[in-house]
Parts: sequence; C-alpha cells; structure tokens
Amino acid sequence: MNMPHASPILLTADLRRVEQAALNGPRPAPLMERAGLAAAELARVCRPGGRIALTTWHSDGNVFAMFQVMKRYMPAPPNPSPPSPFAWGRTQRIQELLADAFALSFEEGVSYYREPSGEAAWDTFARGYGPTRTLAAALDAERREALRRDFIAFHEAFRSGEAIMVPRKYWLTIGQRVGR
Repeated sequence: MNMPHASPILLTADLRRVEQAALNGPRPAPLMERAGLAAAELARVCRPGGRIALTTWHSDGNVFAMFQVMKRYMPAPPNPSPPSPFAWGRTQRIQELLADAFALSFEEGVSYYREPSGEAAWDTFARGYGPTRTLAAALDAERREALRRDFIAFHEAFRSGEAIMVPRKYWLTIGQRVGR
C-alpha cells in the first residue's frame, strides 16, 4: 500500500462505550452489536480526511484453525451463539461496518509464527496468551493434557526443518474518513 509520508496522530477511542453497551440489558450484547459500536467509535474519533489502519486475521486461516483446536475444550457457547470475532477477517464484513464512514482499501498479508517446536508454541501460548492461558487453567488435569497434546500436534503440522512456521494470513485495511 502506498501511503504518503505523514506523522501519525494517536487518537483515543472511548471503548468503554462499547464495553458499557455490552453490559447493559438482560444479557451481554452479541459481538456483532459491539462491532457496530466499535465501528461507530472509529468514525467518531477520526476527522474527515483522517486515516485508520486495521489488521484482522482471515476468517478461515490458521489463527482461526488454532482456535478451533481450543474450542473443543471450551464450555458450550450460549444459545444462540454470539457471532465469531473472525467475522472481522472478511472484507465484506469490514465494508458493512465501515464503508459508510470510510473509503476502504484492502491488502492481504502473511505473518509467520515461528518456534523451535509445537511444545515451545504451547509454552508460549499457555503462559502468555490470555485465551489459551485462561482455558488451560480452567480445565482439569486430564483435559488440560489433552488440549496440550492437540495444540502441540496442530503446530507440529507446520514443521519446516528444525522449527515450526505457521503462516497466518491477515487483511490490512486502510480507511480514509469521508463526510463531514
């Protein structure tokens, strides 16, 4: 993406508005409702002509696949299930959320998660990544060990020589604020 050189300006969006909206009412608001509030807050804090940049994992990529491994060990979701946060990984969904306020362009990219082994990936995620750490801590010893084995096997499927290298596709979305 070719963008003119400019000094970025950090704006603070009030995401408490999003969180508060999720807490009001008889049950938490579905994620898609919060996604709409998050999109509205991005539009609010970005002046006309200003730019936003988002990176979002592909909705069907390897990060999604890793969460599918973890999902087998999670409690059943409420009925109806909340929409997937990976919906942000579809350009169509980003357009639905942001196209009224932003002229959008998309660029696809790939980052690579590298570790010496699937075991090292487990250690990194189980110690330092909130969703994995929280899930592992909530499981009894037998299920935690099963999750560990499945998590390691998932990552070992990406072995390349002496290490694992998991390609993780993402979208870079650039939005320029339109309107008043």
